[in-house]
Amino acid sequence: MRRVHVLYLLNPLLLFAALLPSCEKEAREQGSEILINGEADLSEVSFSKQTTRILLLQGGNGKYTANIADSRIARLSVSHDTLRITGALEGDTYATILSGDFKKRLDIHIVVPELSVSQDEVYLFPRDESKFLNVSGGGDETALRIDDPDQILQVKWNGRTGIMEINALAEGDATLTVVAQDGKTRDIRVFVRCKGRIDDVGVYSTTSRSIYPVMSTIMSVMRPGVGVWLINNVNPYSSRRILKITPPVKNPKVGEMLTLNFSMRYPDEFANTSLSEGAQRLYVEAVRPAHVLLRGRGFKLLLPRER
Repeated sequence: MRRVHVLYLLNPLLLFAALLPSCEKEAREQGSEILINGEADLSEVSFSKQTTRILLLQGGNGKYTANIADSRIARLSVSHDTLRITGALEGDTYATILSGDFKKRLDIHIVVPELSVSQDEVYLFPRDESKFLNVSGGGDETALRIDDPDQILQVKWNGRTGIMEINALAEGDATLTVVAQDGKTRDIRVFVRCKGRIDDVGVYSTTSRSIYPVMSTIMSVMRPGVGVWLINNVNPYSSRRILKITPPVKNPKVGEMLTLNFSMRYPDEFANTSLSEGAQRLYVEAVRPAHVLLRGRGFKLLLPRER
């Protein structure tokens, strides 16, 4: 009698054990919602071209296929539970992931890589060492704009390597603007300064590391309402270096631009300098009690100012 009871007890257990694999298989085939990187809400990805994103798939029935709407924008491949997407061109498309009866859409944005520069401000001495910067991102059509009204810089930029070389020729300020393919910009401010301070009336060169006088100004003469003469001799009639600056400077303000006229008795005497006859665009760098400091292209002037 005991054997009969044991057999009756084993039969349900054997039946349950036989049905269990079938239930598990059925549940597996029915599957569940597809997850990307373990997230049900992940519906889009953004990255730049020539970059590959790797995503892990879960859910469904454990077997995955995928296709992409526009293969010009991106390429994809599926290996087991791993989805690889590689950007080809900037633009938008989407992938459809299939697993059993489940389907999931993944929006794909191939974007211009973020523009970056290694420095936003650069300080240089004229005709000193070159400064090298690194510009990265921005896309294939990144451009460079140079705002250098006094032409104080020489700039070389290799768009392929992203290396920018800056050389300074004279004192002044300039702005380099890197423009990304998507229109975003990054400014690089360049400040070129010489060593030294100007305390005596005269004209000085700013084309080397240290300021030095273009000529020895022995005498300066200011005629109210007319202008200023800088002379390199106590006897104006025997001097060959005379610079006449008109009109006189009245009520200057730091930061403003002035237009003054230069004239020379013997222009050849200034042939190897940054000075030339005619109208000059000058920046007011400093205003002192009796004088004004002006900066031009490759030179500075400390002049008496008319009150």
